[in-house]
Amino acid sequence: MISSLKKTWSLFTPSEKRRAVVMLVLIALMALAETGSVVTIMPFLAVLGRPEVVHENHWLELVYTTFGFESTRSFMVALGVFSAVAVIGSSAFKTVTLHLVNRFVHLTRHSISARLLSRYLHQPYEFFLMRNPSELSRNVLSEVDELLFKLMQPLSQLIAYGAVLLTVLLLIILYNPLIALAVMTTLALLYGAIYGLVRRRLAHIGHERQAANGERFKACGEVLGGIKDVKVTHATDIYQKKFNRASRTVSRHSATSETLAQSPLYLVEATGFTGLILISLYFMLTRGDIAHVLPAIGLYGFAAYRMLPAAQIMYRGFARLRFSAPALDIIHRDLGLQDETPPEAGHVLAPKKEIRLQSVSYAYPSAPDKPILNNLDLSIPAGTSLGIAGPSGAGKSTLMDILLGLLTPQSGSLLIDGQPVTKSIVSAWQRAIGYVPQHIYLADASVAENIAFGVPPGQIDMQAVKKAAKAAQIHDFVATELKDGYETEIGDRGIRLSGGQRQRIGIARALYNDPPVLLMDEATSALDERTETIVNNAVQELIGQKTIIQIAHRNSTLKNCQKMIRLANTP
Repeated sequence: MISSLKKTWSLFTPSEKRRAVVMLVLIALMALAETGSVVTIMPFLAVLGRPEVVHENHWLELVYTTFGFESTRSFMVALGVFSAVAVIGSSAFKTVTLHLVNRFVHLTRHSISARLLSRYLHQPYEFFLMRNPSELSRNVLSEVDELLFKLMQPLSQLIAYGAVLLTVLLLIILYNPLIALAVMTTLALLYGAIYGLVRRRLAHIGHERQAANGERFKACGEVLGGIKDVKVTHATDIYQKKFNRASRTVSRHSATSETLAQSPLYLVEATGFTGLILISLYFMLTRGDIAHVLPAIGLYGFAAYRMLPAAQIMYRGFARLRFSAPALDIIHRDLGLQDETPPEAGHVLAPKKEIRLQSVSYAYPSAPDKPILNNLDLSIPAGTSLGIAGPSGAGKSTLMDILLGLLTPQSGSLLIDGQPVTKSIVSAWQRAIGYVPQHIYLADASVAENIAFGVPPGQIDMQAVKKAAKAAQIHDFVATELKDGYETEIGDRGIRLSGGQRQRIGIARALYNDPPVLLMDEATSALDERTETIVNNAVQELIGQKTIIQIAHRNSTLKNCQKMIRLANTP
């Protein structure tokens, strides 16, 4: 419990911690207001049961004379109105406080989600080679909701209603310590026994829910992301079953958690009202006069009305804390990831003489004893075109990732005009690069937005868009065959375009900023011969204007390159 509270506190930013303290102060004031509303009912019930008590009680007599009441009847009405106003005021203040607490929780949800996504986006490329995208999406979207609504919100309610419970208990302790001790012991034993019975079950199903939630996101992401393959191979039922199984587990365990969190309420309610009857009988037998018993019954009845829901909400907070602890552990761990984003450069590191790979070796973290590249030396003169061929597994894509500055060699260096590309200047090098991957990612946006990818719509340079499109030989198609030209929406992942059209938009994207270096990774491997020829012609026009590095399986794709090397599989 203490560990979970410390982890939860560490998730807050300094400003959120300050707001959390303000929330605690408001909660303390709410508890005092609740206690005050309970206290005000006693004098009203005492006077209602026996009006003579006004003149027998020193404090009531003082109020009576100070405010100039002329009859006990008018005084009784005033006490009733005052008690009602106090209860209504207390409830209104509680409503406002709980709204502020809920608002704090929901804004914290936004803050944690945004910071967690930022942490992921600022990790090195190798991080994403080791983590499944659906797992990261689950953490940002679903697990943060689980943390906030099943843990942090109940925790805030636990603190709020714990303060209410404590102040009401202090009140009945002052009135009758023996009965207060019996009430506290009964509540503690009931909830303690129930929590002791279910805590292991809650922890177990909490871990199972988290794993199943990951499978749910994974199945949904895979089936929708690869819908064409799913349709062709008739794999719909397989993915549907995977999703159904995981989704059912999440729902089943969530229902179990809710039941275990809610069910003690009925037992405690029965115990509470039985205790209230016993307390009433006790006062009747010991005092005999209903006029003396009525204020006590009113006090304990109103205290029970406030205490039982508070005790139930506190128990539910403990139960949900146990169930949602796995979500807390993951988010606490990932928010602790170090920001490894290289500093932004204000200049472009364009090669004037050469791009050089010097004694470069690289092995992936999952197989550190199996280097993909081993002591590779390569010199690429600026302004020339280089073709890199080789079979699958020879390290072509790994070489491309090193050239892109996404992977750092375990040994050796990438040098631009003799200057090593380190983390401090890698963004300057990347500003000099236009990149065309094998599979072009196209957003569900306009042609112009996809060419000027990552640029806000209001800041897109349409002249640069058209110039890049002409260089990629896609301008005529966009201008004459698309209904809205560059404003045409192309659908998710460019579903309304052919493979060649998508590839040429990818080339136009790479050329939008007019980079001095163009890197192409298997950019034509999925195209038919005619479309490949069109794309190659577009690239051919750029030879001599830019440094071009192309990777391909087929030598025919690289026939126009001024220089070609072939990588072999590392033994």
